[in-house]
Amino acid sequence: MRSIRFLSFVASTLMLIASPVAAADERGVHELVKAGEIMPFEAILGRVTSEVRGEYVGAQFDMSSRTYRFRFVDNGNLFNVDVDARTGQRLNRRRSF
Repeated sequence: MRSIRFLSFVASTLMLIASPVAAADERGVHELVKAGEIMPFEAILGRVTSEVRGEYVGAQFDMSSRTYRFRFVDNGNLFNVDVDARTGQRLNRRRSF
């Protein structure tokens, strides 16, 4: 069971590396930040990593909902933290399988 969880983590991490946040629509995200519609990624990342226990492994941006999904590993468990990009407020935290 532990090896399946580890392989799932490796696959998820590789997907995050292959498709970073900016790959979703770099110009669109930049324009939203410039227009003041969402907070800069670095500001939200700093806040989330200071509040959440675990090792940060990557993030994705959802243009339609204007949310970031941050991924962390803690004690071998992969979990997601969703954050509203407009306000920087955490929406939820859940374990990823």
